[in-house]
Amino acid sequence: MLATGSNSLGGYRLSIRCSADGFSFSVCSLLGGSVIQTDRFPVSEPSSAVDVLRQALQKPYLMDYRFQSVELVADSQATIVPLEHFNKSNMLAFYRLCFPLKSEERRTKSEESGVRSNFQLSSADMQYQILSSLEAVMIFCLDQSLLRTVQECYPDVKVCSADALQLERFAALQEKRPVPEDAEQRDAYVSLGEKSLFIAVFRRGKLLYAASQAADNDADRAFLLLGIWRALDLNAQRDACHLEGASKELQKTIGEYILNID
Repeated sequence: MLATGSNSLGGYRLSIRCSADGFSFSVCSLLGGSVIQTDRFPVSEPSSAVDVLRQALQKPYLMDYRFQSVELVADSQATIVPLEHFNKSNMLAFYRLCFPLKSEERRTKSEESGVRSNFQLSSADMQYQILSSLEAVMIFCLDQSLLRTVQECYPDVKVCSADALQLERFAALQEKRPVPEDAEQRDAYVSLGEKSLFIAVFRRGKLLYAASQAADNDADRAFLLLGIWRALDLNAQRDACHLEGASKELQKTIGEYILNID
């Protein structure tokens, strides 16, 4: 049962974000959606991830809140497929096809204790999240040992993809925008993190493209964004680019090529 603790007014949600370098815990109020408390648990060695997570789940302050829901968010590579073409039995093969590893990368990762590369993934590590409003499915991976560890404390934990949550947020923003007079106008939403770039492109509410790319500096971010813009044949004068987390320098660089930026 998820509801635990004595602080029950309005209820709370626990979000556990799982990434390659550790775990982030966020306690959020269900009343206003505000973040009440956050905590970070770094992982120095991949083989110690389960132990770090188990210790984090035993923190006394977690018992002070009454959690109505708990989510485990996987910050891993993800790919999206149309709902009509989704097949659970093909998830692993499709994922490896989208994120292949070179032979030398496979060899290096297999020598690192505790590291699970795409080559070492099993079907049990594959997860999916149905995005009904977008008629799409996000396929991603999550080490099953981490999921089992969380389920020991919260059996009803919901597994999510970080990219899927980002995509749903962009879809909600797109839905609130006025319908453009030009039926062909497209909106590109771009979120820039410390080490990654996520972009989703819509036309009148319909998802056309979504992808996440590794990028930890402005030069790479500009190169990737403009490359995607060109590959999708987006119009530099007509189509809109909505940037989140961009530095002033990056905004200036992108503004030299794309007119409609906010």
